[in-house]
Amino acid sequence: MTDYEIHELMTCRVAAEVDNEGVTVMGSFTPLAYASYMLAKLTHAQDAYLVGFDAVGMAPVQLSFTGAEASAYKGAVCRWGMLTEINSIHLANHGGVEAVSSAQFDGSGAINLSAIGPFDAPKVRLPGGAGAAEVIKMYRKMVAYFGNHNPRTLVDKVQFVTGTRWKVGDRSREEAGLQPGPIVVVTNLAVLVKDDDDRPFRIESVHPGVDVQTVVDNTGFELEVPADVPTTAEPTQEQLDLLRNRIDPFGTVKFDFVSGRERLSYLKGILDAEWNRAAARLS
Repeated sequence: MTDYEIHELMTCRVAAEVDNEGVTVMGSFTPLAYASYMLAKLTHAQDAYLVGFDAVGMAPVQLSFTGAEASAYKGAVCRWGMLTEINSIHLANHGGVEAVSSAQFDGSGAINLSAIGPFDAPKVRLPGGAGAAEVIKMYRKMVAYFGNHNPRTLVDKVQFVTGTRWKVGDRSREEAGLQPGPIVVVTNLAVLVKDDDDRPFRIESVHPGVDVQTVVDNTGFELEVPADVPTTAEPTQEQLDLLRNRIDPFGTVKFDFVSGRERLSYLKGILDAEWNRAAARLS
């Protein structure tokens, strides 16, 4: 059995949602999502059309806090402004996948990236949704990921709706002029899927070593539990080699899994490693 870490399994599972249809948009620099797109582009979805940092038709890049944006433009077909991108992808129903994460997520598919507590006087003021509200409603698939599957994150009802899928079932989405497609949630415990307006999320698979009851106990909303729940596919050696050596040699994806107190020192370690490599190449 190949040794791997949970963030690598999650990256591979999110990558499985990327295909050659529509446009895969990078969004903000969220390392796990970026690694997933690159992995898909280098393996099963080589014709996937990537847009990131306004770079259109970009080639796969290595994750880097200092160099990813420059690399995206260097290998791209052209550059768009934000208005052109919104009109040509988001509002024209060409968006395929853009993975998101949030502070809270509920059983309807709503996300909260705005505030914990009353919006006017919150306990925690969050960074806001940027384009997430449009993405999760307009794109063919809503893909969300969470590195810590617990009832504080996966809640019965978000405290503030930053964005929502609105229509979920294929028929209701098509009638509303939206692309049909499911909500797929990948966590450190399981994969959850919702593709019907009137039915709850169902457990599509549990990760190796995780039992169904653990998933149910750690979810704040109702889950549909099939009679037979399979185990999530483990990463292949090819996928791990690409992630570790070509896509993310500095362990940038793990930034999504580091606690707030540890993030500053972890980020410094990555930046030092990037700087040292650049300095070595110049010497």
